[in-house]
Amino acid sequence: MEVTAIGITATDTEMGKTVVTGALAAALRYRGIVPGIYKPVASGCIRKEGGTLISTDAEFQMKCAGYPEEKRREVIPVVLEAALAPAEASKLEGVPLDPEEMVRRARAVMASHEVTVFEGIGGITAPITDEFLVKDYFRALGVPVLIVVRPILGNVNHAVLTSFYCQRMGIPVLGFLVNGWEEATAGALERGNLYYYEKLTGLPVLGKLPRFTEAELEDPEAMAKLVEKHVELDRILVLAGAAEGRH
Repeated sequence: MEVTAIGITATDTEMGKTVVTGALAAALRYRGIVPGIYKPVASGCIRKEGGTLISTDAEFQMKCAGYPEEKRREVIPVVLEAALAPAEASKLEGVPLDPEEMVRRARAVMASHEVTVFEGIGGITAPITDEFLVKDYFRALGVPVLIVVRPILGNVNHAVLTSFYCQRMGIPVLGFLVNGWEEATAGALERGNLYYYEKLTGLPVLGKLPRFTEAELEDPEAMAKLVEKHVELDRILVLAGAAEGRH
């Protein structure tokens, strides 16, 4: 089986990596593909009554991909409560993080699925451990990344720096995916961002996802339809297949 994998990174935290990962997984699901989804560690998780710590990211992505509850630990195996970078949250909570195990699990997911979507943690230089950053994780896997951006003031700078840093570190960049695009109200700022993302990096904007409503976020099929309408998914898959494993 030929396999394809896509890493999802962003210019900053709160750019919408989880939503984009889930939306892409939903689109693949409704194309008849069982997507692989995996994030090695999540911080800022919620403690339920009884003390169980859960990742809402995992819940959302599992719903999008159509995964049963028993696969939760395969999607995000390590959960941390503190809303900090994993390197710091793990120290506070006394939870050891093993980069080799993270990569091993990721490769196992990738090997068993036709297409896998790997969500990163924070931005590309976020510390998973003191010595293992997000860029090291994606580089170890040999997967290309899609950079999630928002059409807001200052994001062109962050997009350019993120793309150049990835390439300098040997991580292929597929292009940008805009999250939270509103066509009806887009003005000079928003449209200017699209222009400069491409002009200053030579990389394509591969989609403009609208802001999802709460109802759409609860409906994987609705999300899949919006991906098909607003994202060049076929092109992303072709580019990912061509770029995977290049260093």
